[in-house]
Amino acid sequence: MRLNSDHVIYNNGRFDVLKFGETLNYAYSEKSGIAIGNIYWNSVHDLLVANPLLPCYDEEGNFYDYDDKANNGWQFDGNAGNPIAEYALSTRGNNISKNHNLQMSAYLELQPMENLILRSQFGYKMSGNTYRSYDMLRHLNNNTNVTTETVNQNGGLGYSYTLDNTISYDFNISEHSANIVLGQSAEKWGLGENISSSGQNTIFLSSWDHAYVDNTSPNAVNQMSVGGEPWGRGSLASFFGRLNYNYAETYMASLVMRADGSSNFAPGNRWGYFPSVSAGWVVSNENFMDGTKRVIDFLKIRASWGQNGNQSIDPFQYLTTFAFDDENVYYFGKNKTSATTGAYADILKNPDITWETQEQTDVGLDARLFDTRLGVAFDWYKRTTKDWLVEAPIQAVYGLNAPYINGGDIENSGFELALNWNDKISDFSYRVNLNLAANDNEVVRLANSEGIIHGDANVLSQGTGEMYRVQVGYPVGYFFGYKTAGVFQNWEQVENTPVKYSDSQPGDLIFVDTNDDGQINDADRTMIGNPHPDFNLGFSFNLEYKGFDLFVDTYGAFGHQIAKSYRSFADSPRQNYTTEIFDRWHGEGTSNTLPRLTAGSNRNWQNISDIYIEDADYLKIRTITLGYDFKKLFNTMPLSQARLYVSAQNLYTFTGYSGMDPEIGYGYDNNWVSGIDLGYYPSPRTLMVGVNLKF
Repeated sequence: MRLNSDHVIYNNGRFDVLKFGETLNYAYSEKSGIAIGNIYWNSVHDLLVANPLLPCYDEEGNFYDYDDKANNGWQFDGNAGNPIAEYALSTRGNNISKNHNLQMSAYLELQPMENLILRSQFGYKMSGNTYRSYDMLRHLNNNTNVTTETVNQNGGLGYSYTLDNTISYDFNISEHSANIVLGQSAEKWGLGENISSSGQNTIFLSSWDHAYVDNTSPNAVNQMSVGGEPWGRGSLASFFGRLNYNYAETYMASLVMRADGSSNFAPGNRWGYFPSVSAGWVVSNENFMDGTKRVIDFLKIRASWGQNGNQSIDPFQYLTTFAFDDENVYYFGKNKTSATTGAYADILKNPDITWETQEQTDVGLDARLFDTRLGVAFDWYKRTTKDWLVEAPIQAVYGLNAPYINGGDIENSGFELALNWNDKISDFSYRVNLNLAANDNEVVRLANSEGIIHGDANVLSQGTGEMYRVQVGYPVGYFFGYKTAGVFQNWEQVENTPVKYSDSQPGDLIFVDTNDDGQINDADRTMIGNPHPDFNLGFSFNLEYKGFDLFVDTYGAFGHQIAKSYRSFADSPRQNYTTEIFDRWHGEGTSNTLPRLTAGSNRNWQNISDIYIEDADYLKIRTITLGYDFKKLFNTMPLSQARLYVSAQNLYTFTGYSGMDPEIGYGYDNNWVSGIDLGYYPSPRTLMVGVNLKF
């Protein structure tokens, strides 16, 4: 629901002296989801690794479970379980979340004299959310035997408000014009209390002081649990100024300076200062361009340099905070039977943390040619993230979670090109758009002596090593492991290969000695893939003819890789394979990519290598829409438009990637990692029929 309005209180006949306005937006959403995360909390992964011989339902239509397996003499794998039952009967799929979001603002604008405007605006946002899940009784396999039903629920209330005050003045002298703005902004936010509870007859206290009793779980443990956790409060203050100058609509310049202070940082580190400057030259307005008017309608060259700040981290990183939760309890008394929620130090403090600065230089041009039928926009940029805010890992011996740090500098450089052509031939009109963007990502500095931020181990399976990292001279989150040179086909090849594992045999991977030290070990691990595309491509077109319209939009990414594994091969060797296992080595000449079948803990599979890395180029047909405006057929109808349309989204993906969807954003809970496919939920194909009516 949305409401906007503006009101003029007083107009002196030449301009509005006093006016005000407001906006109001409210949204409510309700949804349930499935588990999408690591290999142990991923419903899609569970489906992929499930035994395909295991029934989903028994003869009575109930979920096939452990008792059914016992009755049917299932001896193959006691850990095999029904993934559909696990999804339907557990919190993984048996959940619901509700969200309320309210945004409103009001402004007052005073113009005491022409071109001098004083404006004040107040904004307020509030969000409330609840989450409820139900874990039901089930015995699906040796590892899943839930004998107690549990209802879990939590809720939270968040808010923020802003106050902005600006004063601006426009002046014009002959062909000179300028605009000056000075302003101040203040923002404060709080995320209330996150209250959680579980069990039967549970009293649920929310941060807005409501209480109710839950009796929906008849087999649950009779308990009461009320806890509160401050999600975070903070404030941001800003002062800024801007000067825009224009001469004869030909020469333009802009200067901006802002100072921002954030409570996320300790006193002494709270303020950051961020200048920017830009200039533009409309070359087509120059006299020497008169001879090109038949071709060039507009040509502008522009350049800019500027800095922006980022303070988006968890609050209080400069302090050692304390946490309270039900997983960390203490037992008092002789018998130690009653657990008491305890407090513990949560993070290792970093009092020196401060603003991250993003600095960018941009040079570009805008052009319109051939009676504005052809549009061109080009930008070359270099963007450097300085004092990168990142949660760096620390050794477990510290006993605390890692804080955020100013971890180093990252450089992105590249170009963006946009071309569009539009024309009309009698009743037929069309528009074609092409967008191309290329980017190179590189870490140029890290704030430690090693020059590396290490990634996680045990990502694809338990017992596997680090598979991604941040390192100076490389892209952020690049894939790290062994290179392979095929598969040993016979004993002669094994004997004639000088550098190998001593017990290598036909069917084993040929690991590459990348550092030429005459042996294969951890030092040979290197870059085996890059999750960042070399370039992105977008192409779309619109066609219109006598009431018919057709729109097609495509998007693609090229030059990047994905790390894919759909089974936990080391710790769960009996999990299902995908059909690509048919291409394994099973005799001389059968495969030079995938090794022979062995136990999952064999180095052929447990060494993270390029056999898990795939090129992930793709081109997606994102949208196709076909419509017809019946106003063209029945022009006397009392409507300005009566359009019926059909639309398909995510219709088809052109790709050589073997997984379900090459558009992967998952990064194993790290915001600097991407391109890991453990069973990523694919983008849905959506078909729609709709009507546009305009009165």
